[in-house]
Amino acid sequence: MRYSRLLLPTLKENPQDAETISHRLMLRAGLIRKLASGTYSYLPAGRRALSKAERIVREEMDKVGALEILMPAIHPADLWKETGRFEIMGEDMIQFEDRHGKLNVLGPTHEEIITDLARHEVRSYRQLPMVLYQIQTKFRDEMRPRAGVIRSREFIMKDAYSFHATAECLDRTYDHMREAYRRIFTRCGLKFYVVQADPGAMGGSGSQEFVLFSNAGEDRMVQFGETDQVMSAEMAGRKLKGLKLAGEGGANFKELDTPNASSVEAVCAALKAKPIHLVKTMIFAVAKPGEAATRIIAALVRGTDEVSEWKLRKACPGIRLATRDEIEAAGSAFGYSGPLGLKVDQMFIDEDVLAMPKMIIGANKRDKHIVGVTVADLQKSISCPVQIGDFRGANDGDTGVMDGREETLHLKTAIELGHIFKLNIRYSEPMQARFMDETGAEKPLIMGCYGIGVNRIIAAAIEQSSTDQGIKWPSIALAPYEVLLLTTSVNDAELTKASQQIYEELKSKNCDILWDDRDASAGIKFNDADLLGIPIRITLGPKGLKAGEAEVKDLRTPQTHQVPLAGLISFVTNLLSS
Repeated sequence: MRYSRLLLPTLKENPQDAETISHRLMLRAGLIRKLASGTYSYLPAGRRALSKAERIVREEMDKVGALEILMPAIHPADLWKETGRFEIMGEDMIQFEDRHGKLNVLGPTHEEIITDLARHEVRSYRQLPMVLYQIQTKFRDEMRPRAGVIRSREFIMKDAYSFHATAECLDRTYDHMREAYRRIFTRCGLKFYVVQADPGAMGGSGSQEFVLFSNAGEDRMVQFGETDQVMSAEMAGRKLKGLKLAGEGGANFKELDTPNASSVEAVCAALKAKPIHLVKTMIFAVAKPGEAATRIIAALVRGTDEVSEWKLRKACPGIRLATRDEIEAAGSAFGYSGPLGLKVDQMFIDEDVLAMPKMIIGANKRDKHIVGVTVADLQKSISCPVQIGDFRGANDGDTGVMDGREETLHLKTAIELGHIFKLNIRYSEPMQARFMDETGAEKPLIMGCYGIGVNRIIAAAIEQSSTDQGIKWPSIALAPYEVLLLTTSVNDAELTKASQQIYEELKSKNCDILWDDRDASAGIKFNDADLLGIPIRITLGPKGLKAGEAEVKDLRTPQTHQVPLAGLISFVTNLLSS
């Protein structure tokens, strides 16, 4: 490709709203352009990088026998209601009525759609196992899109789904997929970890994430001491002190006005307090998907912490966040919940709450909070069964416990690259996706799910090793072009003729080459080359041509070589194969 014919608009300055390295460089290097909050257009170079990531994914999926399909992005809402996830996804799901008054959603994921396909097309155990995958655009109405394409409202995913007659067959496919994911991210040059993860709203049992440490990430991970063991902060267990709900005195608390202050930040501003002084009371319902709540529970953590739904789910299976109506039925105003006088069936209190001398809690009344609450007040006022334990996500510096060992936990932020799940019958059971086994009995299909954020691969690759000066692609397989030929002056006829010969010869060797043939200064060309970070750079100028040589820079090393023009083609092709 000739640069003069390419849409590759670079920027000299960092865009003001771009906070992460990948976001800044993808904009500055002309890979993407912002349309609106959380939505981006991929320009030719960005689309090429994306296509290369897709090719790697496709090749590895094909190797494990997965079959590519393409499912609709618009889904009938009724399918989501069958599994109960229409309510669970909440405001993250973009929904609309069509001209016929039918409710539809823009697909944030495709479990319901693939299960509907399977229940119509898979009838017999003889068709199993079967693995289907797609590379498709997904949509989520993110409240705060950030970091460019890392957390956007519209994104590209590879999602694969497997169908099985037995759990043992699912285990084998799950293992094959995990190894395929290792190969994908290794080929992309990414330094990744495989961690146990919470299935969350996806449901099912086994679940693992593939993550890359980055300050641009939003996933909270912890490293177990100085080992290679990494786990989700939500799942990491910590050493407890054995505190109990016991105390003397109390009843000196008072209720204060906190108008329009339902968040931790707003309460702190209203009461001139710090988050460590607050206690969050989160209310959950216990129910099967699509069914009414059977019990209402509450979980208490400090204002600085987050409830670990995974830990809470282990103690009380089947939980989901309570609805506004369920919260109000428990005797609380939405956004102002507190433990005193709350009508719940059980309360789970994180042990750290019991170490607080005084606490600020919601008053269960709109625009009201209670200050000066002690553990003794909790003991006297809570009438439902209480369980004390570890119900928060781990923090940096906590003492973690794993297999009888204790180590300090180091908090890391990470980008989630991929996630694999054993769904089991989470979707096939409510959607009645059944097959006939060898005995003639009908059974629900056993399922697995395997997702990769394809555009996140590009952003993560840039985050991993680049600086603000320019992109450094961790793998030549991801770069928009393999080789950049930079001609310092196209007004020199001999120089242009020699450059064109190099360009044509490398193209004939199936080299993915970009020739900077623009009528621009050498300084502009070098600045743009640094931004784009094409791994192999050939520079040809008048002095080099006169000496019969070109400069070849390998940005992966980085090393610079003065190479005779007579051997330039073989030198570059050898570099590309190394």
